[in-house]
This record gives sequence, C-alpha cells and structure tokens, in this order.
Amino acid sequence: MVLLGQKVKSYIHGMGERAIVLRPCPIRREIVVMGDKKQWYQKQLRIVQTVLREPDVVNYDAEGVVRYMEEVHANCIVINGGGIIDFFRHDLATANPNSFMTNEDILKDLTEACHRKGMKVIVRVDFRGVDKRIYDLHPDWFAVNEKGEPMFWANLSNIPNPLYAPCYLSYYRNEHAFQFSDILFERYGIDGIWENAPFQNGVCYCESCRDSYRNDRGKELPRGGEFSDRSYDEYRAWKAGNLNRHLEDYRERVKRHGDDKIYCAEIFGLFYDHYKGTSSDLYQVKDHFDFLVTPLFTANHEALHAPSTLMKFLNGLEPDKTPVMLFGHLGTNNELRYVSSSAAETRIWMWQAVSAGGSLWNCIFNGQHPGATYDRRNALLSQDVYSYMEQYEELLNDQQPAADVSIYYSRNSNNIFNNGDRTKDAYITHLIGLEQALIANKLQYDFVLDQNATDEALSKVKCLVIPNGACLSDEEIERIKRYVYNGGRLLSTFETSLYDPDGTPRNNLALADVFGCSFTGIKKDCSQYGYQYVRGSHPMTKGFEQTQLLANWGVNLLVKPNAGVECPITYVPKIYPQSPERAWPRSFETEFPTCVVNRYGKGTSVYLPYGVDRHVWMHGHHDFKTVLRNAFQYLLDERQLIESTAPASVQFQLNRIKREPGCYLLHAINTTSAPSRPVQEIIALHNLEVEVRLQGSEAEALEILHADGEVKLLDAAVQENGQVKLRIGISRLNEYCGICIRIK
Repeated sequence: MVLLGQKVKSYIHGMGERAIVLRPCPIRREIVVMGDKKQWYQKQLRIVQTVLREPDVVNYDAEGVVRYMEEVHANCIVINGGGIIDFFRHDLATANPNSFMTNEDILKDLTEACHRKGMKVIVRVDFRGVDKRIYDLHPDWFAVNEKGEPMFWANLSNIPNPLYAPCYLSYYRNEHAFQFSDILFERYGIDGIWENAPFQNGVCYCESCRDSYRNDRGKELPRGGEFSDRSYDEYRAWKAGNLNRHLEDYRERVKRHGDDKIYCAEIFGLFYDHYKGTSSDLYQVKDHFDFLVTPLFTANHEALHAPSTLMKFLNGLEPDKTPVMLFGHLGTNNELRYVSSSAAETRIWMWQAVSAGGSLWNCIFNGQHPGATYDRRNALLSQDVYSYMEQYEELLNDQQPAADVSIYYSRNSNNIFNNGDRTKDAYITHLIGLEQALIANKLQYDFVLDQNATDEALSKVKCLVIPNGACLSDEEIERIKRYVYNGGRLLSTFETSLYDPDGTPRNNLALADVFGCSFTGIKKDCSQYGYQYVRGSHPMTKGFEQTQLLANWGVNLLVKPNAGVECPITYVPKIYPQSPERAWPRSFETEFPTCVVNRYGKGTSVYLPYGVDRHVWMHGHHDFKTVLRNAFQYLLDERQLIESTAPASVQFQLNRIKREPGCYLLHAINTTSAPSRPVQEIIALHNLEVEVRLQGSEAEALEILHADGEVKLLDAAVQENGQVKLRIGISRLNEYCGICIRIK
C-alpha cells in the first residue's frame, strides 16, 4: 500500500529541491516509553454507558454485557448505582431500591466479570432529585423557590413522578452523597464515580442558602427579574464557588479509596451556555476530574466538525488529561432515546473526535447493552472505530495539532455572548464559521485558550485569530499587542476588544492601535440589504476581480481608519430593493472600511469589523468565506502545511505525536453527502491527492493505519527552507483514512 525503500520521482516545483529516498523502516505499532506510569484513566478510554431503566435489572446478564464489550473493543463501562433509583441495596435512610430487584446484585456480577477481563467499571450516581417519600424525610435538605415552595428538577413539576430538587449546599447533595459512594467502593471495588448533574438551576432560597449568602456576601439573595440578568452575576459567581467546593470534596472522598479510582461529573461545556443557568463550565471544574468529558450528541444545530473542535478545546484546557466526548448512537441531540440516530452522521462524529486525539463514551438509555435493546441497528456501529483506536492506541492518544493558525478562545466572551439559540448567539457561531473556512481551505489549526496565552505560548503561533473576542482583559490586550508588535500575524473580527471582561462596553476598541482604526460608536444593521464595496486590487480582494460589490449581513461596526492603513473593502449603506427604480445609492464607497490592514511594529493585523466568520455558518454566502481565505493566505504568505485536490467536504487533520519527534498522523474525514442533515449517506471520493510540508531533512517511513483503497507516496522532495514535501495519492476515501508519517 505504500512505497518504501525505493527511489521516488522528485516533485519539482522550484529551485533547490532534490530527490530523496524513503528508507525501509520497520512498522511500529506502539510508542514504547520507558518509565511510563500512567494510570488507566490517563490513557485511551473506549467507554460504553448503559443508563439502565428500572426493568433492565430483570435477568441482568453481566457476562453478556462483557461479551458485547469485548466484541466492540470497549475497555470501560458506566452503569447505574443509584440516587434517584437505587440499583443495589443499602441501609441509608434515603434508600429507594429498584422495585424490580429481587435477590440479584448486578453491580457485584458486572464488576467481577469486567475485572476478570481487565475492564474498568464506573458507577453513575444521581442526586439531582428524589421522590416525595424521600423529600418528606428531610424537607430542610431541599431547595425552595422565591415563594418558599419546593423546587423541582428543571421546573418539571407536572410530569409523572416529579423530582424534588435538593439544595446544592445540603447534607443530601454532599455528606450523604459521599457516604453513598463509600459503600459502592467498599462493597464492590468499583473503579470510579460519575456524578450526573451535580449542578442546580436558578436560585435556591432555603434557609441555609440565605444564611450562607448573607455571611459570605453581607447581603440578601437577589430576587426578581430574569435569572439571566446582570443583577444575578455576583450570585452566579458565589454559586460557582460552592460547586467547586462540592467537586473538590467529592474528589477527595473518592481518592481515599486509591489514586487509581476516578471521579468525574456531568458538566456541559463549549457548545452549551450552562454557566448562566448553573454556574458551571469546564474551566472551573477541570482540576477536579481525572479526565475531561462533556456531552456532545449529534444535532442539526452543530457543525459536523464539532467533535474535532471539542477535543482540541479540551486538549488546550488541560493537555495532560485524556479528552473524552460523550455521545450516543441512539436518538438525535439526546432526545429520541429509543431509536437509532443516522449511522453515517454518527460515524463522522466518532472519526472527528478520534482524529483530534479524543476518546469516546457511547451512551445509551435503554437495555442492558446496545445489542440487547429495542433498536439494534447501530449496536456494532462503533466496533471498527473502537478496534482502530485500540490497535493504534499509543499513537492516537498522544496527538497534538500541527497548526497554521491558532484560534484564541475567550471564556468571558463565550459566557456573556453564547446562546443556545444560535440565531441569538454572538460567540460560538463565530467560532463555528471560522472553523468552516479553515477546514474548507485545508488550513490546520489549534486553540490558544485565554488561560494559557502567555507571551511564550503566543511566540510560537504563526497566525492568531480572534473570532469576536469581545470581552478581553487589560492583561490579555497587552499580551496580544506584544505578540503583534514583535512580528505576530493577527486576524480579528467584529467586536473583538470592545468590552471589559464583565461585558461592560468600552468607549473604543482596546486593540485600536493594533487594528489601525477607531470605533465611531455607530453600529449599522446590514441584514437583508447589506453590501461591501471592493476598492481595487489587493491581496484581500483576490477572487473579486469580476465584481465591485460583495455580500454583507448582520451588524457592522463603523470604524474610522488611521492615516496610512490599507482599506481595500468598505461599508455600503443599505440598498433597499423597493421600489427597484430607486434601488441605487449616490455612491457605493464610504469612509468606513469593512477590512483594515495595518502594520503594527514588526507584525501585521487584519481587522474585519463585522461578523464575517459567523456569516459563513449562519448565512453561507461564498463572499464571506473568500474574505477569510484571503486573510489567511495574506497573513501566512500563502504557506500552509497541507494542500489538496479534495473538495471542501473533506477535512484533513495533521497532528504531531508528542512523545515521538518527527512522527505525524494525517487524518482525512469525508463528510461528502446529500445537502441535508442529518447525513444519511456518505458519498465516496476517488483519486485524491494531498501535499504535506513538514520540517525535516528526510522522509523515513509512511504507514497506512486505515484506508478504503490504495494509498501511495507519489513524490517526495527536500526544499531549501528545511522542509520535506510529500505528495500522497488516495485512490478511494469512503469515511476515513489514517496515515502515519515519520520524518528525520
């Protein structure tokens, strides 16, 4: 499948290149690291979770569950322990045993069966709510609303068996939960605890909360209005501190049973706006968990590259912890839990996560295992993906993105402007659209999170992109200024630096001197009738030679450029289509640019004062993607790691192997399909070529990890700039292709 040990034809593209020889190299399936003492949870996780219903305990076949896990190459299972409904018997006053249980002990049977096969068992506990019988035992443990009435989980008081919500400061949520878990560890020798829904929505006005808030803050709990209002910000921060203490205490209690025991909990992050409602996000909880996991179910409102985004984000958040995506092969967006989701789309979902160095957590909500439930169409859907992960575990679990571009993630901007309703969102949609433009142009990218954006980290960035990083601190502003001044390349969009970290508007863009323009204080809505004017030839107007007008949309900031900056594209006031005879302006050109190119110190900035990145995702006109493509090419001097003949529907992902210098994994994920979601059929592509440029003096080996057809090294050459350029042919790409490249 690959040419090795033969002299290959030199790929002559310019001066100073010479033919190279690929020398025979033994295929290495593993990276052997002496003294590697990682715990099991620090390595690759291939998890199956069965969220059991009460009747699933009947005739529970632990050996059958383990056989299924072996068949799909899983190495860990998550199973119910209790809380709402208990799946084992205990003597705590809050016991609520499953009414279908007789004399069986499924936790004992499953733990013993799994441990015999070297598999791990994590027990799911859930203390977010109880039945009325438990509530009546200790009403003082439970949350009350502003009127002093009992609170129900998610305000669902009219469903059958509504759950009374305990106060998050209560004995039930804390000391009782810890005792409950102690029993599980001591009785069954389980490997860890997964705490479902450790957070609470809204404000609890119980006596304990009122006293604690008064003691800590010297004031009464806020009341009235909407919980999303700014008047609740201080309470949200206080609530976040309480959640952190709970997580810290729970982790400490778990670790009493051994460092090989894990604690993790359900926290929604990145694509969710849960902080506003629950005071929880991944930043604040990352230190408390042994690996990082967050749900991301397939859904029409998320891009197909979302799993890759999430894994890169988690890697940036905590590089030394295994990133895990919790998804499901049943349902859509975790709703239709009894029927199979689109097989094609779910496989794209899995390949995306794996190609970005992630582990997988496949969650189902009925049946003893995916092969023993009502809809078994996807029961083995993850089998070959998990098998591939297992075979190349050491490589896949040790990946780090090789990047042309680094995306700057602003936690404050996300917390303030994120919205689950994507039509109202002003952060995540910018991120998604930016990534779509990067992927379409085969540009490789990673994330620089605000918490990690030191001068040293930024000095390694070739091109920094800030997608509507509206809420930046003074310290962040100064670091970004230094980065550009010392030679960095910066692309920024829309309201970047226009707000303080808490969302308070500034009088001007804090990065105005870097951008080369100032905000006039005027915003214009260009929705429906918006245009931009192309002023002439410039690298930012490449591809627009046959037009003077471009699409515009959404809100534009009107900015005044400084003397000497380049403004190749400008704002056009709305041109109303009715009546058509009067649908013309006196002049298309204005003094307000929509593209500002500025030299700042030794560096270069391109500023686009509108939501061009968001419009790629929400609007879709090709002008927006072309403007971003031009910006990337201009800032990178048209040098990028990967180029390919493949269409935009193929995502290439190039990663370094952290523990093996000169080793890279190249992934190709095919999303080519009918123009609708969910994807029902992936259309295979043929005869693709991809060109990869890597630092080094010689190509040592090429190993095909996964391919649907023949993969060939077509040409290889060493360039004067110290790079090896490889041209690889892929005869057929159905879903996924994985290639390992080793460079000296």
